Amino acid sequence: MAMQNFNYFNPCDIYLGDDVLTNLPELIDGSKVLIVSGGMGTKASGIVDDITNILSEHDIEWVELGGSSTPSYERVQAGIEICHEANIDCVLGVGGCSCMDLAKIIAFGACHDDLWDYLSGEKEASNDDDHLQIGVIPSYPSGGSEADAAAEVDDLQNDSHGSLYGIFPDFSLLNPEYSFSLNPEHTAYAAAVTFIQASVNYLGDYNPIAEKFTKAVLEAVRDSVQKALANPRDYDARATQMWCSALATMGILSCGKGDSWSWSIYSDMDLITECMDISYRQAITVLFPRWLQAYATYHGDDVRRYMVDIMGVDGSLPVEEAVQQGVEQLILYFTSLGLPMNYSAFGEVPDDEQMRELAEEYIASDDEDDEDEGCELNADDIVIMYSHCY
Repeated sequence: MAMQNFNYFNPCDIYLGDDVLTNLPELIDGSKVLIVSGGMGTKASGIVDDITNILSEHDIEWVELGGSSTPSYERVQAGIEICHEANIDCVLGVGGCSCMDLAKIIAFGACHDDLWDYLSGEKEASNDDDHLQIGVIPSYPSGGSEADAAAEVDDLQNDSHGSLYGIFPDFSLLNPEYSFSLNPEHTAYAAAVTFIQASVNYLGDYNPIAEKFTKAVLEAVRDSVQKALANPRDYDARATQMWCSALATMGILSCGKGDSWSWSIYSDMDLITECMDISYRQAITVLFPRWLQAYATYHGDDVRRYMVDIMGVDGSLPVEEAVQQGVEQLILYFTSLGLPMNYSAFGEVPDDEQMRELAEEYIASDDEDDEDEGCELNADDIVIMYSHCY
């Protein structure tokens, strides 16, 4: 298939290096900053202290909204209130993906009284819409919020999920040294999530440029995570992980490929998070190999090409056998990083009846929302796919 037409736009000003914070005072517009930071892991990296010291040295006032390690709408509301009361000019997301997502939503929401209309999809956001300045400084390279236009949030009080699409960070400061303090589990999950999110770009319409670029990113992730696990202070390995995380979702890997069926993994994954109290990284890592196997029924040649090119499966094998071998290799790879590959490791799993009920509701809702094409998997497919994950 020929390369699809595309328009690539990313206004985020990205710096990578061990001295990136020296750029912070010049990048900030105004003189009052809200720092949206995570929990103890973020504190351990030393990132918050370094930021506040630089801000104070340059007479830039700051307020911290700490403990923002989960993307809750309650934190968004608290952040917006601070922005209004303190006349905040810039919102910094400091830590993991949740902090960066919250920073985007707070900065946008501070300028829009109808925020939930955008989060629910009733209104579309554009980077041209009013918002406070947004800066992101990750200590946990996973999720890709460092340089993309997406942000997710959960309204726990109303059991609702919101997404803000179209708002990029104004700048992103990537210092690999801030990921030195990540423990082996977090290091492994950061790599696994980046690997999966980059893989989503590989699948779908064939485009040799995009796929060779994506393959290079995937190989870099695999090589560097082993080095980071062996030596947590390996600067080059951490730098590779941090840059790959940003590349995985910033859009450049999918240019020319058009819309892909592979993006459905993000909505398909929501079924298990409705049943179990597990994190995004736990949910997607366990699901990904079995999800590929389920979709091979409908996109067999595409999935086999991925297994051959990325997982090294013999290209002469028929689709079903190649996919099966590739699934086994993926599970073995994630297991080698020390990651559980069954949901039962995290608690009680749903039974088939519960999953079928959720699947039928999901399929009906998807068919109703999508005028062109609904969910490709049927309820049986979904039940079987998830049963392989238990």
